[in-house]
Amino acid sequence: MDPRPKIPALDIENIKSQAKRPKRAVVTGGMPYANGPVHLGHLAGALIPPDICARYLRMLIGAENVLFVSGNDDHGSTSELAALKAGVPVREFIDGIHDQQSRTLKNYSIAFDTFSGTSRPDCFPIHSALSQDFIRKLHRNGMLEKRTSRQWFDPKLSRFLQDRFVNGKCPNPKCDNESAYSDQCDKCGSQYEPSELLNPRSTLSDAVPELRDTVHWWLDLWKVSEPLRTWIQTKDKTWRAAVYTEVLGTVLPSLAFANVHEEKYKGLKASLPKHKSKYAPGKKVQLQFETKADLTEARRSLDAQEIPSELLDGWAHRSISRDVAWGIPMPADLDPEMKGKTLYVWPDSLIAPISFSQVALKEKGLDPELYKSFWQDPEARIYQFLGQDNVYFYVLMQGAMWLGTQADPMRPPVAGEFQLTDVFGSYHLWVEGEKMSKSTGNFYSGDQLLDEKGYTGDQIRYFLATLSLHEKNSNFDFAALNERNKFLAGPLNAAFEKPISACHSRFEGKVPAGVLNEKIVEETAKLVQKYLRAMDRSEHGVLLGQIENYARLINSLFTQHKPHDDRFPEEERRNALYSCFYVLKNLMIMLYPFAPVTMEKLRESLRLPADVFRIEELGRPIEAGHAIGEKQEFFPGVAE
Repeated sequence: MDPRPKIPALDIENIKSQAKRPKRAVVTGGMPYANGPVHLGHLAGALIPPDICARYLRMLIGAENVLFVSGNDDHGSTSELAALKAGVPVREFIDGIHDQQSRTLKNYSIAFDTFSGTSRPDCFPIHSALSQDFIRKLHRNGMLEKRTSRQWFDPKLSRFLQDRFVNGKCPNPKCDNESAYSDQCDKCGSQYEPSELLNPRSTLSDAVPELRDTVHWWLDLWKVSEPLRTWIQTKDKTWRAAVYTEVLGTVLPSLAFANVHEEKYKGLKASLPKHKSKYAPGKKVQLQFETKADLTEARRSLDAQEIPSELLDGWAHRSISRDVAWGIPMPADLDPEMKGKTLYVWPDSLIAPISFSQVALKEKGLDPELYKSFWQDPEARIYQFLGQDNVYFYVLMQGAMWLGTQADPMRPPVAGEFQLTDVFGSYHLWVEGEKMSKSTGNFYSGDQLLDEKGYTGDQIRYFLATLSLHEKNSNFDFAALNERNKFLAGPLNAAFEKPISACHSRFEGKVPAGVLNEKIVEETAKLVQKYLRAMDRSEHGVLLGQIENYARLINSLFTQHKPHDDRFPEEERRNALYSCFYVLKNLMIMLYPFAPVTMEKLRESLRLPADVFRIEELGRPIEAGHAIGEKQEFFPGVAE
């Protein structure tokens, strides 16, 4: 007798009961501009990951409790400029792009509850009213500051020009770009003041533009930087490291002084509140503190030692209005100088998912006001997927806007106020080892991959999910994609097909009565635990490898127990095939968010009900005697 105590087996039902279940969930992603087709980068970072998340959440808490919404980012200069180049009215251009993108999303099984647009008739009245309500509350809470700045003006057209409507020579002497934008050069990456642009021309009229004064509202993020900081610091164990590090590093209060005072500072350093120091551009030393109170105390100490310092708060003041006709009108009754101005496209797009949620509820025949139970309930959760470049806007600007609408902006939101969201940033996707670029020929739209390259939506979805963009820049390599597709069409298809074939050839097309293999149950429990954790964090690369290894258990059962071969003991064969169908059902459920079309085919072949795609069904065997359908082509074959 073995004297060692037995380790209790993992209990699958108990594991499932411990899964993190929000009461309701909103899932959204970075919105595609209404200026062209959906490209591979959109799919990889802001469309397929949130779809995987939404499908998982529907399995976890029920589809009725999940809203997956998005739409076109219609306003601002990007769409307007694209329409001008195409020579068609903006409305007509945007509608055409929206229809094209909607077809692409359908072909990739991106299952939005609604895919609208900020200017579309179903959304604009809702979105305009909501956006103006935001502005009024921000104004009421002293979150808006009026500033005068200089902006390009086209004297021929008598209108102010957004940065994208002014081109000129890049001021970087090492760059030869003659078509740099007003404030940045896409060729060399330089950023500069508009006044530094050489030989500026209006892209609308070819006139030489003039810099003129204009008044705008600026959002004061500094006012709520402390509640932002304390909220962000609660995410140190749950947010992706790159997201957390970037936003915390930005929001922590900092100052700088000229490095000529460095020796004097060193003598004072030990007496200052806890801080970090580093060298900063412009021959300066930067000090970063944990709280505003610490920063204030440190500035007093520096002043006393005649070390003049400057507050590094440039991140905390952003203009939120524009001199543009195409957009959400600013409420001019609050300030006559806002007449004719519109909401900047970034705050416009941050508010948009709330408007889209109302559109989705209306389309379902529900009261649009139910959006509050998704966005304003502390027991609900909001998942937002976007490129790492946009983390500032979705965490800091959005967080400040949400706090700024509250009765008291200096505390965390309570029930009935907009809840702060969870942000999932992704790194860049390169193609064949280089950044995507039309000029170098490695730019691919979603349609091209399906129509010209011949891939299926599930093949692309699955491959992108293996790339782990949540932790690093990754490469979309066609050779690697084809190797992955060979695995799907080979070993993974075989795992699906073998039990179905054996069932029909040896057990009259029905699941045999049997006993589950103990090792299989243990491996399933371990995998379910990993699955729930990884899906909650939307970290898919390692997980898919683990699921693939689990699928190989079917081949092991066939190799060891030969359920397809009458020459082996029948009880052993029955138990093995019964266990194979147990594994197969679990595989089908776990892979559904990644390859929904293929898993629907598998469900049909297994003759399981449509509502089988639920987390509760994991670890529950297919009943003995259940009739199994015929095989299908699951993942398509790959030509050598």
